[in-house]
Amino acid sequence: MTMRSGLRWLALGWLLATSAALAETPSAELSALPEEVPPPTIDGVLEDEAWDHAVLLSPLVQVVPVEGGPPSERTEVRITYDRNALYIAVQAFDRAPDQIIASGMRRDTSLRPDDRISVMIDTFHDHRNAFLFSTNPNGSRYDGIVEDNYSFKAEWDGIWYTKSRIHEDGWSSEFAIPFKSLSFDPAGTTWGFNLLRTVRRHNEENRWASAKQNKSMVDVSEAGDLTGLRGLEQGLGLDIKPAGSIGWTHDRTSDRSFSNLDPSLDVFYRVTPSITAALTTNTDFSDAAVDSRQVNLSRFALFFPETRDFFLQDAGIFDFPVGGTGATNGIPFFSRRIGLSGGGDVIPIRIGTKITGRTGPLNFGALNVQMAGHGDVDAKNLSVGRAKLNIGEESFVGLIATHGDPLTNGSNSLISGDLNLRTSKIFGNQILEFRSWLQHSTTSGPVGDDTAWSARLAYPNDLWNWALDIKQVGEDFNPALGFVNRPETRQSIASLRRRWRPAGSAVRIYEASAFGIVTTDLGNDLESLYVSSNGRIENHAGDFIKLEGNIQTEVLETAFEILPGIVVPKDRYDFSRVTLSGGTATSRPLAAELSFGAGTFYSGHIRAGRALLEWRASKHFFASLEFLQNSVRLHEGNFTTRLGRVNINVVFTPDLSWETFMQFDNLSNSLGWNSRLRWILRPGEEIVFVWNQAFDTTNYDLRGERTNLIGKVSWTFRF
Repeated sequence: MTMRSGLRWLALGWLLATSAALAETPSAELSALPEEVPPPTIDGVLEDEAWDHAVLLSPLVQVVPVEGGPPSERTEVRITYDRNALYIAVQAFDRAPDQIIASGMRRDTSLRPDDRISVMIDTFHDHRNAFLFSTNPNGSRYDGIVEDNYSFKAEWDGIWYTKSRIHEDGWSSEFAIPFKSLSFDPAGTTWGFNLLRTVRRHNEENRWASAKQNKSMVDVSEAGDLTGLRGLEQGLGLDIKPAGSIGWTHDRTSDRSFSNLDPSLDVFYRVTPSITAALTTNTDFSDAAVDSRQVNLSRFALFFPETRDFFLQDAGIFDFPVGGTGATNGIPFFSRRIGLSGGGDVIPIRIGTKITGRTGPLNFGALNVQMAGHGDVDAKNLSVGRAKLNIGEESFVGLIATHGDPLTNGSNSLISGDLNLRTSKIFGNQILEFRSWLQHSTTSGPVGDDTAWSARLAYPNDLWNWALDIKQVGEDFNPALGFVNRPETRQSIASLRRRWRPAGSAVRIYEASAFGIVTTDLGNDLESLYVSSNGRIENHAGDFIKLEGNIQTEVLETAFEILPGIVVPKDRYDFSRVTLSGGTATSRPLAAELSFGAGTFYSGHIRAGRALLEWRASKHFFASLEFLQNSVRLHEGNFTTRLGRVNINVVFTPDLSWETFMQFDNLSNSLGWNSRLRWILRPGEEIVFVWNQAFDTTNYDLRGERTNLIGKVSWTFRF
């Protein structure tokens, strides 16, 4: 068979797999508010005249625990719009309003432990990308963006309004989503739409569209339709966001104090309703969230997620999925390479520009940042471009390119293409995915194999979930704006999970799963082997227990220092571990998770434990305590690592909160304190005060090392 005929048969097979008839999806035709009718007041009270002109959606359908069943509580949803915003009213009836669970109130806090309403809007009606807005009976705001039916970016923050209230019939909520906060196709009159209601005490989910356990809320492909959207306006489409911060720092080690005043400016302009250009200058990251510390007992670099707002906005456009199971090795673009040194020190960004958008089937983004010089590295421009062309309803082919090396004065560039085929209609309503990519880097100086490639076939469904991956990273593959921690390797990965949902049982879910990864060098000589299997049981409330066992092989061609002074010599090591864990549902006022594992480890043994305690005392107070410990006994030496984290959140209103995050580890002998008071005057306008404190805990003596106080004001002007 020739390659051409093989590709033809592959295409034919994929078309046959996706040829199942589309399930009927719900639809609602909207009508704009009459000009003489004012928009609803967003206060959670559904008595405005505007709701008399809104369309009433068809009833929701239960998804969990009974797929297709009637909801235990009735929900009424009304939608209307004017030229400025989309308005949604939800009446969540509940025969036991005193049992409604609403513990969260802070902006951007997870609402999974609570009763909640989530709204998903596919403004381009492309069945793959969407905005998501959620609230609970306290009126908390949680939002994000969905990219390509699989990636959810909770870091996106839009300007929108919601209020909720609990009453004798249950609870109600109102949403106002300005069109200035959305990208959309101005020629389109139909948007994709879905709505989810969670009744948390029953651990129950109900949806308007796609009431299937096999499909998650972020699966846009089967959303319902809102039709009749006409005359939507975004004004000039211009957002100007000036900000200023005042900081004071005292370093007790050098007995030096200094202060700083840093103005910054972000400008966002919608070139068209679907294309946004952004400009940032003197970008201020002083209020960015601190990294959660990690303990590394491997010989490979750890991956820390991005926490800075400028890079998080529209981050999904630049997404490049390199593999499943949380794989990060081989990412072509990792924004933490910009503005941070190898040691984590901040490098000023003088100016940055970004343009993102969609036109027809093409999604694209381009980013250029001028980073200041640091150490021996000159100031330079760093650039990335991304394009994705939609194929059919759920697939795409993409291209990404980067240029610039932030850590050296050498040159570096990368180009990569990816193919992502997806159907959610195989065997009726099952999902099948095929992903493949090829990358090539160019670096100054002599290089050898500077390519990387991967292929993945996955069946990510509810009852059966499996995936097969293969990935190869060349010895000289060097994405200077990306992330690689295992070059010159070939990895084969397989995973399988079987889930049972027995009817009429006290157990809601039984799960059994297995996972394996084999890593070799490019000559197929073994470097690492990891195989694990586990069983998990979950009840209707969400409490669970899990038993996991794994075996591991590490072939060390050179010795490595696992901790200062303890060197694991070159050799082959075979070891294993058994771990028992369990936890209670996060909807409980006092929730806990515990795990303990023991087994062999390199030349000795390990005992590892984790304890997490969460206390939701009320909607105004949340606290958590997490402790992790590894007790290791090796022939080369013994050591114990300890890592502790404490979160305390005091929430006065949905717009005023005080968050404190403390963490300690015995490797650095340092206690870090990050405390942030955030006051949102109104969406887009806020004041933040930050207190960072570092303590040296050597010899159990708490000595302050560095104190940093910051006040920041940011304002958004919309035109």
